Amino acid sequence: MNESVLIGKSERFLDQIKRKGISLSDIESPEKFLTLYTYLKDNMDTLQDMRETMEIKGYTAPYRSINKYGRPLSGETKAEDMYDVSRHTQYFRMNAAAKKNILDRVKSAMSSHRIAIGHLEEFATLECASCQRKYKGHEIALLTRENCQCGGDNIKLHVNRDGVYRLEIIPFLPLSGDYMVKLSELSPRSRKAFRSMVRILKQEKRGIVKTVSLVIKIMEDSRWVRKRVTIDAHEEANYEKEIRNQYGSNARIEMMQFHRKKPSIINDKQVQTALSLGYVKYAETEILHFLPALLEKSLSNKEKVEEYQEAMEVAERNANKYENGDDPETLKKFFLKKELEKRGLLDDGILNETIRQDLKEKDLLEKSLFLEIPRIYILWDLLHYYLTTSYDRRNKHSGPFPYLRPGLDSNQIKSFQDFKQDVVQIMQDHLTEGIEYIPQMGKVLSSKFSVEKKMKGLHLQMGPALGAAILSIEGNIPTERTSELFSIPLKDVQKEKETLETLQKPATSKAKQFMAMMKK
Repeated sequence: MNESVLIGKSERFLDQIKRKGISLSDIESPEKFLTLYTYLKDNMDTLQDMRETMEIKGYTAPYRSINKYGRPLSGETKAEDMYDVSRHTQYFRMNAAAKKNILDRVKSAMSSHRIAIGHLEEFATLECASCQRKYKGHEIALLTRENCQCGGDNIKLHVNRDGVYRLEIIPFLPLSGDYMVKLSELSPRSRKAFRSMVRILKQEKRGIVKTVSLVIKIMEDSRWVRKRVTIDAHEEANYEKEIRNQYGSNARIEMMQFHRKKPSIINDKQVQTALSLGYVKYAETEILHFLPALLEKSLSNKEKVEEYQEAMEVAERNANKYENGDDPETLKKFFLKKELEKRGLLDDGILNETIRQDLKEKDLLEKSLFLEIPRIYILWDLLHYYLTTSYDRRNKHSGPFPYLRPGLDSNQIKSFQDFKQDVVQIMQDHLTEGIEYIPQMGKVLSSKFSVEKKMKGLHLQMGPALGAAILSIEGNIPTERTSELFSIPLKDVQKEKETLETLQKPATSKAKQFMAMMKK
């Protein structure tokens, strides 16, 4: 396929996705759910094909071809030749930029589709009324034609109340790869929140050694020969012994170089951007819904504050009329003072003290809400996901957070800073969110990872109730509340909590034996 045709076809497909938009109305209907799921899966297949074609054609490094064109290495060059070289170089540079941009958009769209599909798969389980077969997770793809494999077409949808999903972010994801456009549409406060979110998801694991490069000397054909080899790194590995096992007892190591890797919490740049945009824009929409009512309750005189803001807008419009003004800010202040005097908001030429205090309160409140609520949303969902899933599941399935690290180290856990209690209270008062303030979130997560590490290899099943029990113990939250937060039966949480407490102080010989196994 011609490159300009491929780029044009890809752009038209992405623009088509952008125009369609996403609706979540009546999403609990099997027909609506499957229609949306099928649409996203079909898009994903098309985008995957586009990406593979682009990578085969060298779109991952499009500027390499430009190196073939440029000033000749030697000899005299005529002016018209230099003009032709410059013109060709400009053409190839523009072509390379178009390749890079379209591949970037396709990758962004794929990441957004992965996130959306992951949230939908967490949201529902589908059941055939004829054969009672249940479809969940990736198996839902088998139902994209709205028929069970048995031929039955009566499909029921069951919402996974204990799943980790936030479908509301899907319409705000850059599904067409237009992340730069969506970023530009954010308010200044939300852009600041976006940068904060990306920093959270980019939090890196401390550098761990992945591979080791060695220069070794070995005896070949009665003479010493140097070789460069690379081997995988292992904890407490005896590299000299490994080299001798592979190359003979005479092998000697002359130099070693360790290669470290620092994976992030979300180890993909495009997913980091898409998730941050989705959560920030969703949070912004929610805040704007309840903010007027909150300001009415928090400010002494909300009407006067609104009058001040109207005066600011009028002053800015008047100042902008003077395009050749020497100092736009001075003009703006002049018109603002006139407007405030006209509206009776000044006392002896100074802004009324009550209004000043209200403006300060409003600014602090909005800063706190726009920065904290997106962070609370995503950290709560990540915490919920880590607590209620096993290491193996996180390692094998992408779920609602593609490229999520299955386990975190102490440095990455620092991202889970405790929520601000006053903001959590505002969310509980104005939003229908099951979110709780958790003291020492990092300690809760560390405890979960510690239990997982100890139970690894013991073939014990780790259900979501275990995470709820750990949250109750380490977060000092009543069992009834953790059961409610994670939609897990209370008896299951109590059982796991009793098991954990018994393991701390084993009374029976069987419990003592189990603890001995876990300590090994």
